[in-house]
Amino acid sequence: KLPIQYAMAFPQRIANDYPRFDFRKISQLTFEEPDIKTFRNLHLAMEALKRGGNMPCVLNAANEIAVFAFLRNRIGFLDITEVVERTMDRITFIAQPTLNDYYESDGEARNFAASLIQL
Repeated sequence: KLPIQYAMAFPQRIANDYPRFDFRKISQLTFEEPDIKTFRNLHLAMEALKRGGNMPCVLNAANEIAVFAFLRNRIGFLDITEVVERTMDRITFIAQPTLNDYYESDGEARNFAASLIQL
């Protein structure tokens, strides 16, 4: 509940009296396969990790630009995924990037994502 409250109220923090989650009181946790059709950003993150190379860097850069735009009411929440996906499709994949490749990939991804949003 708390992370959702923080996200919905950002940048304010609303006081609450929710009890804190205590892992010591939980005897068992159950995990299910994630719904990647509904949660497309999770799928994109898993794809970036699977591809490796510069793709996690590209995903991060595009996500930061999209979230920046969302927090300023320039795009909708669901548009974040579209910006990230289109950026990942556009930026050249580098299997074994150098440090300089990371800097260039980050810059290209940020510029392309910003151009999609017209920042």
